[in-house]
Amino acid sequence: MNSKILKLDAPYNIIYAGGRVGRHIATMTVWEDNDMGIYDAHQYAMIDEGGELAAGALAVEAELGDCRVICNESDPRVRLRWLAEIVEYDMRQEDPVEFHYIWERLSLFGVKVIWDKARDEKGELLKDEDGELIDENVYTISLTFEGTHRHMVAQSYTTSGFYFYARGKVEDVYNELYYQLSQYETAFHNDYLLIKFKTIDSWEQHIVDLLNQRNNEYKPAPDEEHLI
Repeated sequence: MNSKILKLDAPYNIIYAGGRVGRHIATMTVWEDNDMGIYDAHQYAMIDEGGELAAGALAVEAELGDCRVICNESDPRVRLRWLAEIVEYDMRQEDPVEFHYIWERLSLFGVKVIWDKARDEKGELLKDEDGELIDENVYTISLTFEGTHRHMVAQSYTTSGFYFYARGKVEDVYNELYYQLSQYETAFHNDYLLIKFKTIDSWEQHIVDLLNQRNNEYKPAPDEEHLI
């Protein structure tokens, strides 16, 4: 087994690496070789996760090709839709770390969100049909539901700015969606973020209505019979 560490130069990319978030400061390559050549090569990111964690951790949870660049520390900003895609990618992993951890680590590096909902490609503010400026901090999320009340899958689209995903019994889905809503609105409370929901699946409109009622005030989760 051979190995080599390639130290990278600043400014570093800030990456998602198998559930870990940090500055990509070096890459380790490991490989086997013989008279026939090199084979079984793998690359892993070495990262600085910031805060209380020592720099130089080897992110063995994902090979380099499965990592995702969030932004570069020279311009520590991330577009909201791209952040939603990172969250979606995390949720598809075997052991997702969820948004609150991702954002906690990004915040250590001073990463800010570009609220791109209400701006065009030139960065100009957009107006609605009445000529009024579109509110950048109010987002309407379209949810789709599949399955039955015993096993349901609910999710949104990353293009809406925030990604939601939940599966299980109807009560579990409802509570998980609200949990994710709380994570987002807590992280961006200084931006006065308000998330509203809608759905074209009229048979689950009551779940959307309950979520919208709980946007501003916490209420105990209703039991399953009130969700059906």
